[in-house]
Amino acid sequence: MIETVEDFGALDELEIGHAGSPLGSGGMRSKVVAAEMATAAGIPTVIGNGVADGALVRAWAGEPAGTRFLAQAARHSSFKLWLKYAKPSQGTVTVDAGAARALRDGGTSLLPVGVVDVAGEFDAGDAVAVREAGAGEIGKGIANYSAGELRRVMGLKSREVRELMPRATEEAVHRDYFVLS
Repeated sequence: MIETVEDFGALDELEIGHAGSPLGSGGMRSKVVAAEMATAAGIPTVIGNGVADGALVRAWAGEPAGTRFLAQAARHSSFKLWLKYAKPSQGTVTVDAGAARALRDGGTSLLPVGVVDVAGEFDAGDAVAVREAGAGEIGKGIANYSAGELRRVMGLKSREVRELMPRATEEAVHRDYFVLS
């Protein structure tokens, strides 16, 4: 029987291992992450038994050959795929509930006023994980401020930020350089 996965969130309930095998190094977790990356780029994917006779031919023909992952309807740009999966986070920016909602639902940029905590050391241009206070990770973005600068302006309105740092950009993380988890 062929299994089809349409929602990667449903896989969070399963215990998918990281260990490798004599035939591979990444374990099932790395295969599922690769499938998530491919489907986010609009590519349907199959994870199957690579040593079974005819498995690749059956998968290509759409016949039962393993677990099928459907292409995701909302495609990410190559930049956002790189940011989400390949660019390591150098720190964490914690935001309040209003900023979290605006990022998740409104597709807006993150302003310093919504930042409640900054963890780690990073420079402007580094990737940072963005999480909601008291909750989990929301996404990842490219910081427009260093960790020290962001600590100075977090919680401040744009006008106050400009008074403190006249050449500063308004966004702590611009929406074009942010991807949801």
